Amino acid sequence: MSIAQALPRPAHRRYRLRRVLTEAASMMLGGVLLIWSLLPVYNMLLVALDPEEGEIEFDGNIWPPEPSLEGFRAVVTQEARYLEDFWHQFGNSLYIGLLTMVLTVLIASLASFAVSRMRLSKGSLLTNAALLTYVIPASFLIYPFYRIMHAYGLSDNLWGATAAQ
Repeated sequence: MSIAQALPRPAHRRYRLRRVLTEAASMMLGGVLLIWSLLPVYNMLLVALDPEEGEIEFDGNIWPPEPSLEGFRAVVTQEARYLEDFWHQFGNSLYIGLLTMVLTVLIASLASFAVSRMRLSKGSLLTNAALLTYVIPASFLIYPFYRIMHAYGLSDNLWGATAAQ
């Protein structure tokens, strides 16, 4: 016999109503979070499709009156003065991002496997200690990081930027 059958009818209705209200509230929260997350992407799209350079303020239009792909052409052809090394910078960012991802997954998976196999009595304390590093603001670490990278000869190197990530 299930719980739903054992409950009297009014309690069953209350349970169902609570479940429906919980699901509706979850859906509304999900919708708000989706809009909140996608709003910056929408704003970037509006700025990218705007034909007028420098006009990035919102003037009440939901979509630019005359969308243009001119901004994308300027980036790909590196016409703007601040985009003259775009592809080199893009390659560096891609290299650092992929290398950081691979190293993080490799080191974290090996460490988590070792901690889980060792069956430490305070294993959760060890794994949660990594979260303690988020207490220190990154701006406090700039000078020590620079000193360490300079001492190892990585101050002007992609490996130094990867290690800082």
